Parts: sequence; C-alpha cells; structure tokens
Amino acid sequence: GPRSAGPRRAKTATGAVSTPLATSLLVLASYLGLAFVVYGPALDGEFISDDRHYVEQNVYVQEPTGDNLVAILDPTSVVSVLVENYAPVHLLLHALEWQFFGSDVRGYHVVNVILHALAAWLLVLLFLRSSVSAPAAVLAGFLFLVHPGNVEAVAWISQLKTSSAMVLMILALLAHPRWPLLGVMAFGLALLAKPTAVIIAFRFP
Repeated sequence: GPRSAGPRRAKTATGAVSTPLATSLLVLASYLGLAFVVYGPALDGEFISDDRHYVEQNVYVQEPTGDNLVAILDPTSVVSVLVENYAPVHLLLHALEWQFFGSDVRGYHVVNVILHALAAWLLVLLFLRSSVSAPAAVLAGFLFLVHPGNVEAVAWISQLKTSSAMVLMILALLAHPRWPLLGVMAFGLALLAKPTAVIIAFRFP
C-alpha cells in the first residue's frame, strides 16, 4: 500500500509541513536555552550610545504619565525628535520594562534574548508552512539564532525595536491570509516598533 508520512513530515492539504506540538515546543525550549548560552556574556552590558536617550535618560519612558504616553504616541511631539524617529511601540515596550527593571540592565537583555529566540522559532514555523522539511527548517532557525550578524540586535538594549519588530513581522506573515485582520494588526505594530518592517509588505500577495 502507499507509504504514510512520518509524524515529523506530515503535510497539510496545501503542502505545508506540520510538526507535532510537543516537538515544536521542544525546539522553542532548545532555542531559548541556546540563546542564553550564546548571548550570556551580554547580559550585564551597561546602557551605551542610543540606550541612553531611549531608556536611561528618557523621562517619557521612565515616567509613563498620561501626558508622557500621549507624547510618545504623538508623531509631532518632542519625543520623536529626542529619539530621532517615530516608534511608539518601541518606546512603550521600554516604558513597560522600566517599570519592572528600572536601571538594572540585566532585565532588558533577558527580554531581548527571549524575543530573539522566539523570532528564530517563529521562522521555523514560517518555513514549515512554506513546505520546507522539518530538519531544514530547524537548521535554518538555528543558523538565524546564532548568526554573528544578530549580535548587535540582541545585545544592544535599544535594539529591542529590532527584536520586537522581527517577532511581529513573522507573526504577520504567519497570520496572513488565514487571519488577515490579525496579520494587518501585527504588521502595523511592527511598523510602529521599527519602520523598516515595511519590507514584509512585499511578501503579501
């Protein structure tokens, strides 16, 4: 009789490769553990360069009063001048972090590492949906996770914008076209985290 597909290479009606939930979560856990090993040396890195005007010296982030939140959301306010671009999602995430971590840098780095591992895992899901084999998808996610080109985006506190935008961009692609409204919302949030997220617009049909 015809051979049945193994559990790791099962395909949907559209040809996409599916992976059991337990296996998928194991990949996520493995990526998280590996990410903390690879980026562990950066966890105690101090605020540097852009970190200072985005977080360490940014009263709008440190004191999320009603007026300050409005200023963060207003593209014409002094906040956009202060950080040299309009990225309210980025600043709101930093404001939330400040409430938990204050001036303790370790928490900010931990968030960046987690987001980077999550992005690598979401890439695996995206590759699987594109009919890439499970081993190849996991390898591609691994290469993204440990690639030296990502060190700045993970280790630099103010690059939360890159890590968060990446997660939102991949979520937008995964949601589209099955859940178009969710996809548009994720895309919009990605743009408000980092404007260069616009590049995924070319991936939508």
